[in-house]
Amino acid sequence: METTSTPTPAATLHRGSLGTAVLRVALGLTTLFTWLGNVQDDFYDSANLPGFFDWAFKPVEEGGNGATLGFVDSIIANTILQAPELFGWVMTFLELFIAVGLTLGLFTRAASIAAIGFFVSLFLVYYGGEEWIWTYVMLAAAAVAVFLNWGGRKFGVDQFIAKNRGESPAGLVW
Repeated sequence: METTSTPTPAATLHRGSLGTAVLRVALGLTTLFTWLGNVQDDFYDSANLPGFFDWAFKPVEEGGNGATLGFVDSIIANTILQAPELFGWVMTFLELFIAVGLTLGLFTRAASIAAIGFFVSLFLVYYGGEEWIWTYVMLAAAAVAVFLNWGGRKFGVDQFIAKNRGESPAGLVW
């Protein structure tokens, strides 16, 4: 008779791999340096954030990126552009959370889920335009790999958290 066993807490501490840890740190540092540039350029400012979306959906002939997903433009116009200051702050902290979480391996599972959503949303914003959108596909795929392979359990703070606190709720935080 074959039985199925669930992993013991000691076994779950050894999740992840060196390769996933390297991918996690690279993704985190890429996001961190992008975030730093955005902060220095006041990208998240309530005046500049709407300008970015205007450029993203403006036709190429008019100096824009030429993105073509009208439903995304509509969603942005009815949410982000209604409160650009609020969303600027939300984006500032979200991108920082992703960057720090992935770089340090802290709350990696939550940070990688946030990164997946972030990179997919960038893919949708740029879709059909001049920007090479496959960069965002690769970034999202890297975030999926980090999530699926428990990227914070090797050389990350999550390894210590799991050792001292056990598994996170539903396995979605660390």
